[in-house]
Amino acid sequence: MPLHTNLASLTNLSTFKVSINNCMPRLSVYKPTKTNDYYFMDRSIREQFSVGGTGVHVHKYVGPAYVGDKKDASQPNYVAGTETDPLNGDFINIDGIINETKVQDLLFMENRDRKYDPDIFELRGVYNVQDTDFDLTQFGLFLSNDQLYMTFHMNEMVEVMGRKLMPGDVLELPHLRDALLLSNDKKAINKYYVVNDANRGAEGFSQTWYPHIWRVKLSPLTDSQEYFDILGDGDDADSLKNDLSTYKTEFNISDAIVEAAEQEDPTGTSLTDHLFGYDHATSGGIVNQNNTYNHGETIASGDQFPSTFNQGDYFIRTDFNPNRLFVRRGSRWHRLYDNVTDQTWTDKTYNASDYINNSNTTVIDDREFNEKTPLSEVIKPKADNT
Repeated sequence: MPLHTNLASLTNLSTFKVSINNCMPRLSVYKPTKTNDYYFMDRSIREQFSVGGTGVHVHKYVGPAYVGDKKDASQPNYVAGTETDPLNGDFINIDGIINETKVQDLLFMENRDRKYDPDIFELRGVYNVQDTDFDLTQFGLFLSNDQLYMTFHMNEMVEVMGRKLMPGDVLELPHLRDALLLSNDKKAINKYYVVNDANRGAEGFSQTWYPHIWRVKLSPLTDSQEYFDILGDGDDADSLKNDLSTYKTEFNISDAIVEAAEQEDPTGTSLTDHLFGYDHATSGGIVNQNNTYNHGETIASGDQFPSTFNQGDYFIRTDFNPNRLFVRRGSRWHRLYDNVTDQTWTDKTYNASDYINNSNTTVIDDREFNEKTPLSEVIKPKADNT
């Protein structure tokens, strides 16, 4: 084939490629709007939650139950329409609408009295089941991993609830129902969690760069004022508060402690036998205090030297800063040294150096003790069976 023929064929091929590129759109999974690709993936992800997720009952938070006090500026009265715009001071929310965006207490920025929807919504959620371990530390018994991270399908959640899960919502997990309690008269109860935080899950972004999964952070429900609308009143025997809360047990423990204290000390006299150096009160209510003691030689002090002295006498001049110690030798008062404790590097470094580096001694009942003493030496241990 001649050379000019090959060049012509290459020219035609390049022209064909340019024409093809001009006719076909550029390939891109991302689109400015949600296309059929997004909805196809969203339906597939939703099906995975429906098949493999666990059932979750949602107690939807609908807003503060307490509408405010007209005399308290920190608690706006939404019903009376006294909510004001912080920028221009105009009255807003004239219709008195109370929803999840309202705040009961503007001072502490909290909603202590919360209102929950009487209807319960059911969703499907997925989370990693983990063992709950107890840690016995010096401060008590704590749960080491009592928080859960659960994911939900975002569009299904909005379709069922009308909005996404937010902090304040309460989730009830029926699959964690405890039906094997030690007492036969106890009812089987579900596990309740509170939503503390919510955001888009990193694993929920598909190839179209749109999110599909909503991730929430959960903590166990506690018996507090915020969830009164769910737990109910403890006076009602059928209320959830009696099944979940331990307030009655805590009251019984407190009453038992008070009863034991009354039996241990029926007259109300302070138990001071185990306290070191404590002067016991007499029957007349006067405390015996003996502040006189003989602890050997003392050094005289004052703001001027004494008029009468002997050779070898020591004297501390308190008008010097720091105080200065002198000794009488011959016809002069010789300077020995200054009390420079407050000028050492430790005093300039530590705020409580006088307490940390306390090497002073004190006298109690003609006996000298170190002021820096372990607490175990001051308060003697007392046996439980005495």
